[in-house]
Amino acid sequence: MFNLRKSMALTLPLGEASDQDKWDNGGLERKRQLLIEIVLRSRLTALMVDGDTTCWVLKQELLRSYGVQTLGVDNGRDAIDLIASDAAFNLIIIEKILPVLNGLEVTRQICEIGMRCKMLAVTAYSGESERQAFLATSVDVFIEKPLDLEHLVPILRELDRQ
Repeated sequence: MFNLRKSMALTLPLGEASDQDKWDNGGLERKRQLLIEIVLRSRLTALMVDGDTTCWVLKQELLRSYGVQTLGVDNGRDAIDLIASDAAFNLIIIEKILPVLNGLEVTRQICEIGMRCKMLAVTAYSGESERQAFLATSVDVFIEKPLDLEHLVPILRELDRQ
């Protein structure tokens, strides 16, 4: 009987990169460097606004790993109410599709309230019209999900004035 498991085994000499690392073209190494390159000097605060609780919890944990104090809400109305109550944030990360009020309307109302902070739109809908609509509401950065370190770390450095 032919043993597929044994015939498929791959052994790499010590010290040599795996095929995955070679295919990665250095991207994995760059992400590892990003993880260790930032140490925040300031106490930053962030608000996550995402209708998918799992998504905002993951964003919170990512930010907390850098020492950022975070709060998450799962709908646009709660975000507006929180900001209207004079809560202050350095960064707001907002999804386009939200219960109660959509992300575009929430960002418009945040500006009307007078809140001034860095706003980052993170959405699965990344067409040019969506990007332009968000940017027109004073969102500073528009990226396609998922929120990654290549976008997040420079924003945190900017907020920390590094």
